[in-house]
Amino acid sequence: MSAGTITLTNGSAIVGGAGTSFATELAAGDFIVSTVGGVPYTLPVKSVESNTQLTLVSNFTGPTQSGAAWSAVPRVALNMVTAALVAQSAEALRGLNYDKQNWQSIFSGTGNVTVTLPDGTTWTGPAWNSITTSLSGKAEKGANSDITSLSGLTTALSVAQGGTGSKNASGARTNLGLGTAATKNIQDGPFAKKDGAVLSYADYGIGYFKSTPANTGAVYNGFWKISDGSSYRHGMCFAWADSEDEGWQLSRQTGPGISGAMHPAWRVIFPGSGYQWYNFYSTANTTVSSDGSIKSASPVVKIFHDGDYETNAESEGVTVSRLSRGVYLIRGCEGLNSDPSWSGIDGGFDIPADRNKQPLIWLDYEVNADGSLLVKTYHRTHPSAPSFARNERDGLADGDPVDIPADQFVSVRVEMPVNSVWNKHQNEAGEAALQVPAS
Repeated sequence: MSAGTITLTNGSAIVGGAGTSFATELAAGDFIVSTVGGVPYTLPVKSVESNTQLTLVSNFTGPTQSGAAWSAVPRVALNMVTAALVAQSAEALRGLNYDKQNWQSIFSGTGNVTVTLPDGTTWTGPAWNSITTSLSGKAEKGANSDITSLSGLTTALSVAQGGTGSKNASGARTNLGLGTAATKNIQDGPFAKKDGAVLSYADYGIGYFKSTPANTGAVYNGFWKISDGSSYRHGMCFAWADSEDEGWQLSRQTGPGISGAMHPAWRVIFPGSGYQWYNFYSTANTTVSSDGSIKSASPVVKIFHDGDYETNAESEGVTVSRLSRGVYLIRGCEGLNSDPSWSGIDGGFDIPADRNKQPLIWLDYEVNADGSLLVKTYHRTHPSAPSFARNERDGLADGDPVDIPADQFVSVRVEMPVNSVWNKHQNEAGEAALQVPAS
């Protein structure tokens, strides 16, 4: 940037300067460059009158501007710029001509053609006509109706290409991941005793769907799905016979319409008959009461003193809240389960006891219209017991509302609605099992 500022006047060739040195920086034929209103102007100098005034070759056409910054550009420098622009333009035109020649070769040439790249190097490759000719003999992607053989192949197609990767059966089986069963025959009957044969669907009852498996030794070993309505517990049955006249059977009951947990059971069988079923008990169909004893149960909810609670798989969805001292509300159920082992329709509760098996609380309940249960607990004393076993507490009389003891809990066996999490899961599983066709 040159020293000082200049004043440009629209329609005038006179340029004034302030702090400028026109006489030393410029001569006739040189140029001044200044930006006015965001537009750069390159102005040729006709004459220099003084350090602060010069005359342009033609009148200034831009807007009047004072205090404008400016730069002096010698004529020689501008000539060099112009020459460079001319050279670059010529280079661009040559490149354009090369492009025309290249495209002409690509479009109209045959076989391989040579083209010149922008950096001056050359490249040789097929013209489009050559590519079209080559592709006309290739197989189409997808289904083909014109390929009847693959001649001239010396290497087997790989598995990824739809082949076996081998020229012999043994190698093909290996590449396809087939084991020794690929060369064996299947059983020719559900109870055949053919050494080396491969089991198929329903052999020995595996995967079979039956309504009434026979109570005879002829069953031999077997696994069956049992439909509803059978004399068996429906679900799954396993039968075993060590001879043709005796053995034992194991059943696992589950499916739509079954309340409670899975019911595994077993019985001994004899020709034409079978003894009664005996249940297996486990954590799936029992609960541990507050005194440590085991009772058949499910669904069961455990209520703790502060309203905290635990559910098992079948009572999932039930919630408990403590409303006040000794008052707990159980939601998400349909009253109590009427299992006789829990004292029938008015039972369904297991309450805490002391080391002498004396109940620590009284318990009352109400079944609300929506099926929820309101459980109430009261302090319980035993006046006729020795003093150490009377359960007397300061400030509490027999029958006063009281929370469940902090170190124990009340078990409640509830009745769950048909749309509970457990029942829906059992129905879905049973419906899926019933979709297996009988054979």
